[in-house]
Amino acid sequence: MSLVTPPPIYQPLIEDRKNPVATAPWILFFNTLFVGDTGNVFTPVFTDLVSVGTPTLTGVYYKIGQNLCYYSVTITPATSVTSTAGTTYFNFPLTLKTNGACLAVSGLLGSNAGMADAATNRIYIPGLAAVTVPSTIVGLAVIR
Repeated sequence: MSLVTPPPIYQPLIEDRKNPVATAPWILFFNTLFVGDTGNVFTPVFTDLVSVGTPTLTGVYYKIGQNLCYYSVTITPATSVTSTAGTTYFNFPLTLKTNGACLAVSGLLGSNAGMADAATNRIYIPGLAAVTVPSTIVGLAVIR
């Protein structure tokens, strides 16, 4: 007897009757990963991002099912960029359902945590101090 349940080919869209969250059948989930989501590109508009020169800002999100997406935003400074934790943000192009965390990584210098705020639909990035190399903010978001 195997303790592993094989992925269902079909199943109801609601798994847990006590806490109903819409989910796709596993086979559709894995099929999407196999086919690959090409992503949706957007240009983030930052508030309170201080930059020397005009940075290049690029963003992309990948929907991983109906209620979850992965996003990535890259800030490539002309000279340098600085942000303040708790005040530097961009508006997320999809509607956030819950708060969450994001992570900024920069030039192999480590990472810092920021947050996604569902009440304002903003992604607050962590503090960056006169960073001269590209920084990428990544996160998973629960969306409506």
